[in-house]
Amino acid sequence: VKEYMGVLFEKLPPQISNNLHFGKKLADIVEADNNDGVLCKFTDDTTCGPFDLVIGCDGVKSAVKEYMGSGKIKNGEIGLYSGIRIKFAVTDGDSKKDNPAKATLTQYFGDGGYALDGTYGNGKDNAPTKCGFLVYLDPGYIGPFKKNKNSAAKAINENVDWAQDNRQRLEEGRANMLTQIQTANIPDFTLAPIVSNADRFFELGVYFHNPFNKWSKGIANGAATAVLVGDAAHAMPPFLGQGANQALQDAYTLGAKICEYNAMSRGEVVVVEDDEEEPDNSLGRYLKEYEQTRWFATFGITLKSSFLGYLETGGIEGYYARFRDVFFKAMGFVGVARKVLLDAATPKL
Repeated sequence: VKEYMGVLFEKLPPQISNNLHFGKKLADIVEADNNDGVLCKFTDDTTCGPFDLVIGCDGVKSAVKEYMGSGKIKNGEIGLYSGIRIKFAVTDGDSKKDNPAKATLTQYFGDGGYALDGTYGNGKDNAPTKCGFLVYLDPGYIGPFKKNKNSAAKAINENVDWAQDNRQRLEEGRANMLTQIQTANIPDFTLAPIVSNADRFFELGVYFHNPFNKWSKGIANGAATAVLVGDAAHAMPPFLGQGANQALQDAYTLGAKICEYNAMSRGEVVVVEDDEEEPDNSLGRYLKEYEQTRWFATFGITLKSSFLGYLETGGIEGYYARFRDVFFKAMGFVGVARKVLLDAATPKL
């Protein structure tokens, strides 16, 4: 991610890059003097603004989304826990050894879970990284619903819990992941070596947002407007690989609508309505159009990705693993699987 951000940062014109600040965490949004927009306050006691538009592209645990809902920022709006967990095992490659010329990713189905292993680029002149992933259902949940409200089962925090500095935790993470893979009868001839040699383990829960929540809203007594982008607006399970793609499409669509609004405000274009009422030239109208353009696409992907995530695990202890195998074989044969993947990947702007 840092490498990618660095490439984008280098392409920005100075008037934009000089105003970018990294390493900030939003603590509050307050009304500026004389109702002149809002000020953003950060945890390092700095303040920026005033702004008339705050764009929350701050991920599934969005502080801006939380502020839109409650007028306060405490821990971020975490979203809804899906009851699906993912464990990661990561090991850096050795530049002295032969390394593959291209990235790879292989998926293995088991009874009650599935796994992936892959090789990924790790930046220029660095050896590739090897990763193993284990996806399984939380035994304390049925989908997003806790089996027993009085049980001790607790949804995992979205913030990943790295186990890399403590040797005991490393060994526990390795042993637990290997045991789960074997218990689920997941083929481990390439996966086991990655897990056994991994020097970093972490686990997270899969979260999604209520797709019927609004993406934009007036804030601070109408002094400004907040709008959401990417996971902050529509966090979705990752099983179609569309989270980042949809966020980029959001950004493009929102940018286009803001440009339209600015052109209208400068008198470069004139909005003409069919009826006799005064046209709505407010910023809120353009933000609503942005949401309407992107909502159906992201809603559909959220539904398909959720279904796919639950189906691929095969159920607790492989309850419907055989159905999953037959279903995927049939869908692949008739071309439905390919159509679903391509439809999700096709930009809808």
